[in-house]
Amino acid sequence: MNKIFNLSLMLFLSITPCLAQINFGPRLSAMGNNGSAIQDIWSVEANPSGITGITTPIIALNYSKYLVDSELSKQAISFVLPVKNNFIGTSFQRYGISEYNEIKAGIALAKKFGDKLSIALKGNYHQIKISNYGASTGFSVDVGAMYHLNKQLTLGVYINNPSFQKYSSKAIETVIPTIIHVGASYKASDKLLIATTISKDMNAVVDVSLGIDYKLLEILSLRAGLTAKPFKQYGGFGINYKKLLLDFAIETNAYQGYTPQISLAYVF
Repeated sequence: MNKIFNLSLMLFLSITPCLAQINFGPRLSAMGNNGSAIQDIWSVEANPSGITGITTPIIALNYSKYLVDSELSKQAISFVLPVKNNFIGTSFQRYGISEYNEIKAGIALAKKFGDKLSIALKGNYHQIKISNYGASTGFSVDVGAMYHLNKQLTLGVYINNPSFQKYSSKAIETVIPTIIHVGASYKASDKLLIATTISKDMNAVVDVSLGIDYKLLEILSLRAGLTAKPFKQYGGFGINYKKLLLDFAIETNAYQGYTPQISLAYVF
């Protein structure tokens, strides 16, 4: 029975190539995968130009669990180092099961131009390994930008793989997705942040997301979000205590049930 389940899971993984390609982290995930115009440690994946909002070095670990009764999970790590107006971000993630796994590693370089504009470039290494089929690798480049119109409103754009790079092996029918994200965030007050993103995968329909982040207490934030295509609901919270950041998110939809994830970050 386990073998049949794993084979079915491998088939499911092979036809959903975007699941492992982008790791938004619990904060951005809880806000409906809104990262195009938000500055966060996981901006390394969601829009690298957002790491320009980080003022001190920070490292974060993330764990996500898919299909609760299976071994399907994702592990990720992200690190950001600010150097004056230049920023270096690195990320690594592994997604899958023992018979199938995807690895993505990347390094981002971002730069601030004054107080309003940030631009970033990110290079990625991709690997897919399937038991009895072998492995395939690929490389891609992402570009992103963020512009602060004022203290409340921020605009962002991020493009994954604009050059349509592919995996080296044709035996594994999985693509490196090309996705355009355009978004905005609005800081309604010192406690409330609202964000929205329009995303277009070249092989899928347009998706629209909406999310909020509300600082209930100085150390506690509550988050919620929605995406349209497919329809998903998100929620979570964050605890900020001295140099430690703990974030939790949960995603729910009709096909995969509940997907929880947790992240722990340390600010140096």
